[in-house]
Amino acid sequence: MSSSSAERVSVVVASNAPASRLASCLAALEPQVDDEVEVLVHEATASPASLRERFPWARFTTSPGALVPELWRDGFRAGSGDVVAFTIAQMIPEPDWIASIRRLLREHEAVGGAIDPGRGLRLGDWGEYFCRYARDMRPFPAHEDVDLPGDNVAFSRRRLEEIAPHLETGYWEPVAHPELRRNGVTLFQSPELVVRMGRSAGFAAFVRQRLEHGRRYGHQRGAHFSPARNLIGVVASPAVVALTTARVLRRVFDRGRYRRQAVLALPAILAYNVTWAYAEARGHLDMLTRR
Repeated sequence: MSSSSAERVSVVVASNAPASRLASCLAALEPQVDDEVEVLVHEATASPASLRERFPWARFTTSPGALVPELWRDGFRAGSGDVVAFTIAQMIPEPDWIASIRRLLREHEAVGGAIDPGRGLRLGDWGEYFCRYARDMRPFPAHEDVDLPGDNVAFSRRRLEEIAPHLETGYWEPVAHPELRRNGVTLFQSPELVVRMGRSAGFAAFVRQRLEHGRRYGHQRGAHFSPARNLIGVVASPAVVALTTARVLRRVFDRGRYRRQAVLALPAILAYNVTWAYAEARGHLDMLTRR
């Protein structure tokens, strides 16, 4: 399909999930790809040759051991589209995903969307879903929000290039989004831009990710804190578990969907939140003890 009048879109898929998850993501994108769409798959572990051959229109790059924000950064740098969209291999874009990106980016410079659960999720997957995406679950009204979901978001490339120094360590939402807002960008979240979360790489893989990302988050925040504030970040970590778990459950029950799954997945939700709180506290401790 030709789309010569449309803005060129760079879709960056960061992949640290099993190959089957990446295949599902790319299969959902395939009917949407036209001459003005480039799909860049940046992987922490190389996918099988058979998968790469199945999707010859995608460009694959491997960066061993890289975290998802680092893979997004590399894809942003490698792309050429006027619009840059980020997602991960675990997500299944809806059939109108790229069309929605183009439509919404005509009116906005930064747009995040909704993340709904996919089919066949296990209890561990449900726990991951609620921990990460309860706030992005439909229904919700379109609104401005600095906390757009990095796993379903699109930007004007020009606006990302303006904050390039803040992307040196990766596209980390808590760093990039406030910088965009300080530069006058309105961050907009729309329920019309939809992906669905498929099965994850499993409980242990998500715990490892929480440990890595939570500690890095503690570093990012702690770098701007006083020693006293970093100390609070360490000793208050048990309260983080209670607050984040209560927030997740409140969002689920307020939206009236998947309440049963949230109750059944509560042990996993608690385990993931304990992991995050511990990792974030370690990050604050690192900042407190650095020389």
